[in-house]
Amino acid sequence: MLLSRQNFASCIFRARTSQILLSSQNHKLPAFLTQALYPYSTPSKAVTREYKNLPSAQQASLILNPPASTLPPPLSLPTLGTNLSAKEKLKFYYRTGRSYITFYKTGIVALWWNFKVLRQVRLRIPRGLSAEQALRAGVLSRSDYHFLRRTRSDLFRIPFFALVLTIFGEFTPLVVIFLGLSGVVPRTCHIPRQIDGARKKAEARRRKSFRDGTISSAAGETQDIEDVRKLPRPIMLHVGRSLGLYSSLWDKIGVMPTLLLPRRIQKAVERIDVDDFAIEKGGGAKYLSEEELKLAAGERGLDVIGRSRDEIGSVLGMWIAARKRTSIIDLVCRRPSAWPRV
Repeated sequence: MLLSRQNFASCIFRARTSQILLSSQNHKLPAFLTQALYPYSTPSKAVTREYKNLPSAQQASLILNPPASTLPPPLSLPTLGTNLSAKEKLKFYYRTGRSYITFYKTGIVALWWNFKVLRQVRLRIPRGLSAEQALRAGVLSRSDYHFLRRTRSDLFRIPFFALVLTIFGEFTPLVVIFLGLSGVVPRTCHIPRQIDGARKKAEARRRKSFRDGTISSAAGETQDIEDVRKLPRPIMLHVGRSLGLYSSLWDKIGVMPTLLLPRRIQKAVERIDVDDFAIEKGGGAKYLSEEELKLAAGERGLDVIGRSRDEIGSVLGMWIAARKRTSIIDLVCRRPSAWPRV
């Protein structure tokens, strides 16, 4: 795992800011910004020396795991006691609302910091190369690559989310959950209930798709198909459901977006393929944090609810090993117990 001096700086930079975001309960802005400016005002030799002195496991962790600023900050909510008066209940609900506002504010601050750093990461990509090509060429680490992806995605969501937050204020979590507006909320502002709910729905939808007998009968046909447009229709729909590539609303109204799916499936396959490459090159799934393991598994259509970190890491490791013998589409269409063994 050899990195350039710029990559060394990037790793140390994100390691320090990640620790600030995860450990700071108050999320004070001055300390946050002070730490964020670290290796860009430090000689690259000093940063390189600091990185090389780290244990190999920590080096791999820095290469593979994006900064904590791309994830939601901790959410601390007051607890509702018993036998409370009406006035005390009002205070409880007020404190709860303020906690959500503080949470969203911290998430937006993190996204603003990501936006400021985004340009510096982009400058490291040689002209004419995409982020995926730069990752394969060793210019970017997996951490860099997902930092770019998540920040770009979140920036597109900010305008509408800012409007929702302005209108509904402390009631924004209720509006987001009950109106199904998760798609317009930046990742840095996803509340735990929102994340768990989305995963439960995705896994329930995936199980229902697997119960369809046409999947098991057609799964073997996918191994040698390179053009996703030639996939059997049942397989195409199953992959779309398993990877969350189209809304479940299409299933409810009985109309399938088969014209949209091929392009989305192709993009998803390319994204997963480059991520598999990055994880294997960076040392393997064992160096991913628990939340990164869940995100990586979810992107591949793997279940995470009720599973431990070791269980998720083991299945993801099996996935990467099985990729040497079969395609991504084939793995998505099979349960882990049916994957080819290396």
